[in-house]
Amino acid sequence: MKLILNRFLILCKRSLKQPVNLAMLLALVLLAVIYRQIPSSEKSMYIPVAVLCEDTDPDMQAAAEELIQKNSIFHFYRVESREEMYRDIMQKKANSGFLIPDGFGKNANYPNPEIKITVYTSPSSLLPSLCKDEFFNLIFRRTAVRAMKEKAAEASIYSGFDLTELMKTLDATYDHFQNSTEIFRVEDASGGVYNDLTKEEKAELPIRKFAGLFIFAAGMIGIATYLKDTDERLYTRLRLSERWYMRSLHIISAILPMTIISYPVILITEGGNALALLGKVLLYAAVCVLYSLTLCLVIRRSSVYQKILPVILTMSIIMGGVIFDVTQFEKALKVLSMLFPPYYF
Repeated sequence: MKLILNRFLILCKRSLKQPVNLAMLLALVLLAVIYRQIPSSEKSMYIPVAVLCEDTDPDMQAAAEELIQKNSIFHFYRVESREEMYRDIMQKKANSGFLIPDGFGKNANYPNPEIKITVYTSPSSLLPSLCKDEFFNLIFRRTAVRAMKEKAAEASIYSGFDLTELMKTLDATYDHFQNSTEIFRVEDASGGVYNDLTKEEKAELPIRKFAGLFIFAAGMIGIATYLKDTDERLYTRLRLSERWYMRSLHIISAILPMTIISYPVILITEGGNALALLGKVLLYAAVCVLYSLTLCLVIRRSSVYQKILPVILTMSIIMGGVIFDVTQFEKALKVLSMLFPPYYF
């Protein structure tokens, strides 16, 4: 055991002295420093909401138009059919959608279980509760006035008083309660008018993908050093089992330093659950070790490996998600990407 540990430490030192490994380690740290120095910027969130008004009632048509013209954190826009609304939500063109069915306006004050406003959402919908609050607040303002007038009209039939004057009084009272700053007051603690929703954003750097690529590349370099030693007949006297663990030591000693550096770099730049991230990094490192061992069994000569190595690394950069978003690939390209470990990190 002591012999194995000594050999492992020697191989680790040898790995750290290689210029390529040092360059990758420094590049990873430098990327983290650059990312931390990039200033955050506030960006307004654009939250589109589809509105379909099938009701011909003037109040409901006016309510839909008021929503569309409304200055809000939500951008309400009109659609022409249920199919268009459903398609927009599925394609993420709309964050959510509201359907006002025919007959809702006339029955708003006398609820009909068959005539309901339908709210369409998806798992990716942002702030659905807040959007519903804003929508139904406007609908309530429209239907409340009608409710008061209808109740007053019913009362006038039995009491015989002049309905015209009462309607004027109801309108004035409702407007007073809606708009009077003596009853409701909204104060913005930041000193500005709240009519937008912002979020902090930083320019994206694919640090996790770079880390995955560098860990994989370190394993490839570990294979190169082992095959070079094999060509120089350094392990000819070793038994088969000893050659196995020497292969493993070469690869693990190359991957381990990169893994140790990658973990804090990703944690600092991305945050999240430290223990879960550690598990992911170690699992990915284990996958790279197994991939490298398998490749080392297939390729036995250093001269052959030196010709194949640039192809493997180039394909890993292209297909591993460092440059391109692999989720946008066609099915055949996705299958090809799965042949390279950086795809999974």
